[in-house]
Amino acid sequence: MKQRFKSPWAQRLAALGFGVLTVIAIYALALGLSDDIRLIYASGAVFLFGAALWLGRNKQDWFAVGLLVAPLVAMFSYEVLKKIPALWPALLLWIVAAAVGLVLIKIVRKQIALAVALVAALFIGSAWYCAWYVPERLERSFSRVKNASSQTFSLQPVSNGSVPVSSKSGRILVIDFFSTTCAPCIAELPEITAVRADLANNHDIEFVLVASEKGNDTPERFRSFAQRRGLSLPLAFDVDGKAHDGFGLTGVPALVVLDRTGRVRFTHEGYNPAERNFRKDLVQFLKTL
Repeated sequence: MKQRFKSPWAQRLAALGFGVLTVIAIYALALGLSDDIRLIYASGAVFLFGAALWLGRNKQDWFAVGLLVAPLVAMFSYEVLKKIPALWPALLLWIVAAAVGLVLIKIVRKQIALAVALVAALFIGSAWYCAWYVPERLERSFSRVKNASSQTFSLQPVSNGSVPVSSKSGRILVIDFFSTTCAPCIAELPEITAVRADLANNHDIEFVLVASEKGNDTPERFRSFAQRRGLSLPLAFDVDGKAHDGFGLTGVPALVVLDRTGRVRFTHEGYNPAERNFRKDLVQFLKTL
C-alpha cells in the first residue's frame, strides 16, 4: 500500500529523520567495524538510495531529497573533507544515489531500460570511486617521497632488547609515531608489523614504534598497551613530542623513513584501511634505499 503524507512537510521531516539516522548508523559502523572510507561511502549510498526509494513511493519532492542527504554531506565534509578534500566525489555520488532512488519507481513503470541504466551508472560510479579513486587519492594525500636533511634526535627506550633510538650510519630507520588512544594508529599496526616481517632478512632496516605525551601516553601506559596486544615491535618514547615536531609532522599515525645516511626519504601522515597498497608500496620503497 502506498505511503501517504498529510502534507509536504511531513514527508520532508521524515526525509530529514532518515538522513540523521543514516549518519548515526554510519558512525556506529565506523566505530564498531571499520572506518574504511570505501565502507563509509558504500553504506551511505545504500542507506540514501533505500530511503529515497521509500520516499519516491509518495511524491517526488526534491526538497525532501535535499534534507535527506544534508546530514551525511555535512558530517562527511566536517570529518573527512576538511582533512582530505580530494574525496569530494562521495558527495556527488550520494546525491545521485538519492536522486535515482526517488525517481526509480515511476521510471520503472514507464521505461524499464532507463531505470536499469540509471542503477548501472550509479553502480559503475561507486565501483570506480571505491576500487580506484579512494585508494589512489589517499596515497597522494598521506605519502611524501623526500630527500631532506634530518634533525638530530634521541628517543627513550621503552621495551626490552635492542631499541633504535636515533639514526645510525649504514642503517635504514622506520619510525612510526603512535598513540594508544588513536584508532587509525591501532588499525595501522598490523600493516607495520607485516612490513617488518616481510623485511626480516634485511638486517640493515630497523623499526621503532614511538609514543609521546602529545598522545596522552606515558612510557608505562605504552608498555602496558604493547604487552596486552603482544606487540613485538621495539618501543620508544618521544619526550614532549620533540622528535615528532622536529620532523614537521602534525598528527599521528605518522611514519618517517631515514636512509643509511640519516636523510629523510619518506613520510606518511594518517592511515585508512582503504589504502590497499600501503604494505606493498612501503616494502618496495624500503628495498630501493
